[in-house]
Amino acid sequence: MRNFRLCGALTGLVLAIVATLGQPSRAAIPTAAAEYAGRALSFYNDSADPEQHQVIAAAQKSHLAERMAALVNTNLYLRANLEVGFEACGKRANASFQGKRRAIVMCTEFINLVETVAHRDQDFMMRLPKEQRSKMIDGLIWGVFFHELAHAVIHIDNVPITGREEDVADQFSAWFPINFIDTSRKSVIAPTIWFWSQLAMRRSLNSMSVEQRRRFMADEHSLDEQRIYNLACWYYGSGSEEGVEAARLAKLTSERAPRCAIEYAQLDQGMRSAFGKFFKTKPLRATR
Repeated sequence: MRNFRLCGALTGLVLAIVATLGQPSRAAIPTAAAEYAGRALSFYNDSADPEQHQVIAAAQKSHLAERMAALVNTNLYLRANLEVGFEACGKRANASFQGKRRAIVMCTEFINLVETVAHRDQDFMMRLPKEQRSKMIDGLIWGVFFHELAHAVIHIDNVPITGREEDVADQFSAWFPINFIDTSRKSVIAPTIWFWSQLAMRRSLNSMSVEQRRRFMADEHSLDEQRIYNLACWYYGSGSEEGVEAARLAKLTSERAPRCAIEYAQLDQGMRSAFGKFFKTKPLRATR
């Protein structure tokens, strides 16, 4: 996953998510249940750098890694343990699933990047009330986590996919919150659209050298602009009220919008087919 980062001191944020709602209905246990004994385990690897230490301390105080691990353990079967946590990554302002470690790593430099991007956005983000701004940042962090969680499940549970894995991870990061958390209380897609929009706005292909442009276009991720419209379309096509706001924020075109319900239906079928047997709980929404 490309970069991400928090606005303001994490200490003041309310990083809360509804990992489960009420008493979730149970999905069918996989036939080879003994193979799915893995659990998500939280971690915080401290840093000697004062700035990175502050981010880690704030995340730890909020039990953010524990919340992420709890959501995984409540909803997903894993063949092996998965680490989830925060650490300094040096020059890599990123969040990623590291296959050899079987770990979702939320880099503190990524959190710092989000903060920088938010403070630069004087037209929107910095005009929001502090509490609303914190919720946007919170949703963004979770949106990135869901993307990396898709990579983790694909690799740990050997989920067969076709096409680019990054595109499947984007699809999962949109579909999972719609079906497993209360999106009326926890916005995930809108903050993600905001962040990618900011990255796209500050990037100029014309200013890149030939080599920089070649490397950029060869990247395994879709372009930020494409990811923005895809997320908005899938969310809008799900029929949720929040999807209307996502479409407005992304400025989804009138040509694309009428097709979004069909796109989401196809996405929904694909996600249930590929990932369905790995869910401990049933999705909140019935198949459309």
